[in-house]
Amino acid sequence: MSTPANLNKQDEAIRKALSDIEQQIENMITAGRTVERIREELAAGYISGASSTFQEKVGDWMTRYHTVIGAFERFAEATKGADQVLTHAEEEARMHAADGILTALNGA
Repeated sequence: MSTPANLNKQDEAIRKALSDIEQQIENMITAGRTVERIREELAAGYISGASSTFQEKVGDWMTRYHTVIGAFERFAEATKGADQVLTHAEEEARMHAADGILTALNGA
């Protein structure tokens, strides 16, 4: 007897989504580091009012960017947690289905 379709989560799809999310987070961290490096280079070699304003704007952007990265990280963790809950529920459903089959086979 097979598991009904509505109880069968797609492990590979979830693993792929998690991998893609984690790769995106890594790309975002790399991009943030690049922006920070450029800001530091400008701060060291370009002294002016425009440079100060630019650095402030980049600093503000970096603060918001870290918030977005944090949201992606929380999303990844929540997705991992949901995967674990679904796996546990699927295992329990299989055990209960197996108990029902055993009960039926025993004539109860």
